Amino acid sequence: MADVTQIFAAAVDRHHAGDLAEAERLYRSILHKLPGHAPSLCNLGVLLVRAEKLDEAAHCYSLCLAANPGYPDAHFNFGNLLRRVGRYRDAVAQYQDCVKGNPTHASAYFNMGLAFVSLGELTAAAECFRQTVGIDPNHADAFNRLGDVMLRTGHLNDAIEQFRKYVAIKPDDARGYNNLGLAIANAGRPAEAVELLKKALALNPSYPDANNTLALAYEALGQKDDACRHYREAVRLNPNFADAWSNLGTNLTEQGRVDEAIGALRRSLEIRPNAPPIHSNLLLTLNYPSNLSPEQVAAEHRSFAARFVPNVPESPAPLDPDPERRLRIGYLSADFRHHTVAGFIELLLAKHDRDRVHVSCYANVPRPDDMTARLQKLADRWRFINGQVDDAIAATIRADKIDILIDLAGHTAGNRLFALARRPAPIQCLLFGYPNTTGVAAIDYRITDAVSDPPGETEAFNVEKLLRLECLAWAYQPPADAPPVTPLPSLAGRPFTFGCLNNSAKISEACVLAWAKLVAAVPNAKLVLLAGQSTEGAAILKERFAVAGLPPDRLELVMRQPKRDYFEAYSRCDLSLDPFPYNGGVTTGDALWMGVPVLAVAGRSYVSRQGVAVLTHVGLPEFAAESPEQLVELAKTWAENREMLADIRIDLRSQVAKTIADGKAYTTRLECALRQAWKERIRA
Repeated sequence: MADVTQIFAAAVDRHHAGDLAEAERLYRSILHKLPGHAPSLCNLGVLLVRAEKLDEAAHCYSLCLAANPGYPDAHFNFGNLLRRVGRYRDAVAQYQDCVKGNPTHASAYFNMGLAFVSLGELTAAAECFRQTVGIDPNHADAFNRLGDVMLRTGHLNDAIEQFRKYVAIKPDDARGYNNLGLAIANAGRPAEAVELLKKALALNPSYPDANNTLALAYEALGQKDDACRHYREAVRLNPNFADAWSNLGTNLTEQGRVDEAIGALRRSLEIRPNAPPIHSNLLLTLNYPSNLSPEQVAAEHRSFAARFVPNVPESPAPLDPDPERRLRIGYLSADFRHHTVAGFIELLLAKHDRDRVHVSCYANVPRPDDMTARLQKLADRWRFINGQVDDAIAATIRADKIDILIDLAGHTAGNRLFALARRPAPIQCLLFGYPNTTGVAAIDYRITDAVSDPPGETEAFNVEKLLRLECLAWAYQPPADAPPVTPLPSLAGRPFTFGCLNNSAKISEACVLAWAKLVAAVPNAKLVLLAGQSTEGAAILKERFAVAGLPPDRLELVMRQPKRDYFEAYSRCDLSLDPFPYNGGVTTGDALWMGVPVLAVAGRSYVSRQGVAVLTHVGLPEFAAESPEQLVELAKTWAENREMLADIRIDLRSQVAKTIADGKAYTTRLECALRQAWKERIRA
């Protein structure tokens, strides 16, 4: 035995000295004498892993554990091997056996946490990292990983605390300041985050991640040009930085530079083709340009589903097929917060007939606000689902016995389409939040109306069946503090003014050409556009109109404004222009509420027919054109009938209130349509 001890010591010495071939020879010589010698089997396994002989290494660990059950180091090393080859569940089991034998094995807890992260089981991962730092309070990486898990699950204060501990241990590591800055920015303190991220870049000027995170903080501050500059620096430093390319794409979209944005998003997907959020971001952006047909955009959505959800389970049978019982409706969204669609959501929750429906809300909201609290009070059941894996969300919805699950997100940020793909409810629908098909076959219906989706004309663009309401597909909720309607400005001697206060991304090339012509066709007319928060984007937008022939003095660009100023800006407009092919939605309602009729072009699909649908349902079909050419003639006609425009302006707010803003009437019609879909489902 003394001989074996001496040989093992020599093997370990050669191992540490880097003479791996001699170390392997010595370990094997021991095993020739003692086949179950645990330390040799364990160390030989480590050498074999380094030599990429993974099957042989696994065999060594198995032999070791067969001869020495519970040997901690063998369990630990075997767990590392299994995690390396993607067998995360098996790795967890080995780490668990390791800590049974050695409860103070900090590295086993840490690596187990990494395996749980790979499995998407973040709560379990957090517990492992907490165990790690409990054993080793100076384990900086465990604090960093714990902070990341807390950040991903929306526990922002805890994330900040953990990242601060990492920085305290490693004050010269730029990574700590980057992660701390990201958490603080997500907690709604972007100015504080900027200073931390500048420190990260001072420590490491060539740090792509810090540039990307600093750009995100600048985004939150509304400094779009600074954000764009740092995204570009991030991808210059790391051309394969998929997230930075995606973020750059979003930034360029918000600047109205849609073609560049699509290029950045496609580059991101080249790098990371299996990233659903990036793919969803691309699909949303493909709704904007005028050089893509509805058929092309529909094909892109189907491609998403083919890649990520090629197979969906059968729809579950209704638990209680009573056609007239109280239905359990669930709403799933990331926008139960201050957001463009929050008013619509509030209207729904407030107006539902609680004798006929029970309402549950599934909120994928990492940072709730006062609007979240208002909406929560209106629900019969409320569940926060941020940070939960799709299987857990689907299981919760099934346990809640939801009859009809309504998704309000589609491919917008924070969507949980993959939870829907697991078919947790007998009927699943898409409503309002996304203006196109999802491409996902697990969603049974897209809720629409007969003007937005004329029967027989748009079915081919949708994977979902079209559930048409007898009213507009959504309802407008007017702001309580909107300023009063003002007289028609051109009757006071001002130039006739066209305006569009939509997101400038919606101003397609077809819009630029048509709007330049219609403004030029009206003597001394002006055009007012919302240019967002980028001076560079504004300059490019102005140049696009100049190329189209509109003199610069007839175009006025305004940067993004506070809500009150935004509504007051309509007082300067005689007519509003609906962008195309991606029409306005809530912004169209805003213009009408301020007494400003909207000129729209009727397209071929829902995304380009929302404008004509709103006008039809509010009683103004005469403001809808069938083509950009007709739009120019329509603009001239209305500019010559200012007295009629003035009369319409006076009565328009009351007309909106009686039609598209009648939330109770809308919700009743929605409930009738859902009830009919329920009856059809239980008959199937």
